[in-house]
Amino acid sequence: MTSPHGIPVDLLDRLVIIRTETYGPTEMIQILAIRAQVEEIDIDEESLAFLGEIGQQTSLRHAIQLLSPASVVAKTNGREKICKADLEEVNGLYLDAKSSARLLQEQQERYIT
Repeated sequence: MTSPHGIPVDLLDRLVIIRTETYGPTEMIQILAIRAQVEEIDIDEESLAFLGEIGQQTSLRHAIQLLSPASVVAKTNGREKICKADLEEVNGLYLDAKSSARLLQEQQERYIT
């Protein structure tokens, strides 16, 4: 007996399937702004838009995780507010999950198996 999604039909009848859609650029920027506010991080609009672009290219999780290191870089440089240069610096330091997996795949011969 074949079943949709590889799940037995009797179990599938008890589940609720919820379709989800990816966030748009404005929604992602809004979420990032809320997260920055919760973490008490100052960030200007240009940097927030740039962080939204990073989130669109990678993932929302990766963009959110860049907020704290960018704040540390800004404070190290004597500023309270995150600027685009801070985000560019930390984005160069940290890879998102897909980029990391792709890099490991490309360089697998360099690692012990």
